[in-house]
Amino acid sequence: MPFQPDFKKDWQAQKVVKKDGSWIVEGHPPNQVELAWHESPNNTPGLAFVGLKVTSPVNAATPPHTHGGAAVSATVIQGRVLNQMICADGYVVGPKVYEKGESWYEAPGCHHVRSENAGDEEAMFIASLVVDEGVIKRDGLMKGLVVIDAEAEESKHNG
Repeated sequence: MPFQPDFKKDWQAQKVVKKDGSWIVEGHPPNQVELAWHESPNNTPGLAFVGLKVTSPVNAATPPHTHGGAAVSATVIQGRVLNQMICADGYVVGPKVYEKGESWYEAPGCHHVRSENAGDEEAMFIASLVVDEGVIKRDGLMKGLVVIDAEAEESKHNG
């Protein structure tokens, strides 16, 4: 029988801890995120088009996060991914499992509260982001595009 994720799990019950300088969901391996592309088309001044390849080992999870005001479209290219978001306008998406070839959209301001490998094999997806170049210049490419809640909270208290 294939792995079945817990759809009733409260996203706020995830225990987020710092391990080796990175924030993770306790008991879960982290995703690996690689830059696939970064372009600044001349027909969209001030905006960047960024692609991230996300590889998700079995049982991996990402802590709750946002995407620096970016609009995001993601497509699963391998495995199964559970996704849940709460958007700025109150719109709630998921939790829902996306299979190979399926996509989701995250509007600017969405809070990505659950992102997990929902299968018994490695999962992979490509996230395409459109974001203000100023976010990348100010915060850096990866830090500006994947803003972990716990890290942002820690920065507020330490900065």
